[in-house]
Amino acid sequence: MFEIRQGVPGEVSMSGRLDATQCDAALKFLNEMAELKVIDLARLEYIASAGLRVILLAQKRCKAAGGGVRLINVTPAIHDIFHYAGFDQILDISRAAG
Repeated sequence: MFEIRQGVPGEVSMSGRLDATQCDAALKFLNEMAELKVIDLARLEYIASAGLRVILLAQKRCKAAGGGVRLINVTPAIHDIFHYAGFDQILDISRAAG
């Protein structure tokens, strides 16, 4: 199960599994946000390559608008996926404490 929700303005949290079946809804949600600054991934259990695409597209949209997206509370397992895909070189990623 996947859930995405808005917290404070500009911040989104994701939980569960972001796989190909959830990507269209996640991308639609992110694209409808007026200003996206932070995505909290503390409760994200899994991200598929299609989910990486969602994060990358959100980053590209924000960069084009003069901003950017910061990923926070990224667990070691999810960080490894970003690292192996090379996304840690193009995204601002903060690992979860602990």
